[in-house]
Amino acid sequence: MSVAGLAACLAHGCAGESTTGLALPDLAAHQWKHRVLIIDTPSMQSAPYLQQISAFDAAAAGLKERDLQVMTQTSAPAFRVRLVGKDGGVKLDVGTPMTTDALFALIDAMPMRQDEMSNR
Repeated sequence: MSVAGLAACLAHGCAGESTTGLALPDLAAHQWKHRVLIIDTPSMQSAPYLQQISAFDAAAAGLKERDLQVMTQTSAPAFRVRLVGKDGGVKLDVGTPMTTDALFALIDAMPMRQDEMSNR
C-alpha cells in the first residue's frame, strides 16, 4: 500500500476491528512493550507473504527502532496484514502487502511514537 493509499484508508476508517473474522493471537505479553504486525496467510509460500516478508527483512532496523514484532498465522483464507499498537488496539487491517515507508509513516504519526522519538 502506498503512503497516499494509506492516508485515504485512514481517512475512511480502515483501522479498527478486523473485518476478516480472523482471531488475533494472545498479545498480552506484548502490551505496552511492542507493536505487533500480524501476517495472516494461506501459505508461507504465497506470493503476497513472500513479498511482505522480503520488505520487512530489508527494513529490520526500522522495525526494531519502532518496537515491532512480526507474527505469522498460516491457514488463513486470505492474505492480511494487521498492526496492533502497544495499547492492544488494531491500528491497521489491510489485504495487500504494505510498503515499509507507509507502515513507518503510520506508526511515526502515532502519539505514543511521537513521545518515543522525543524522549530518545
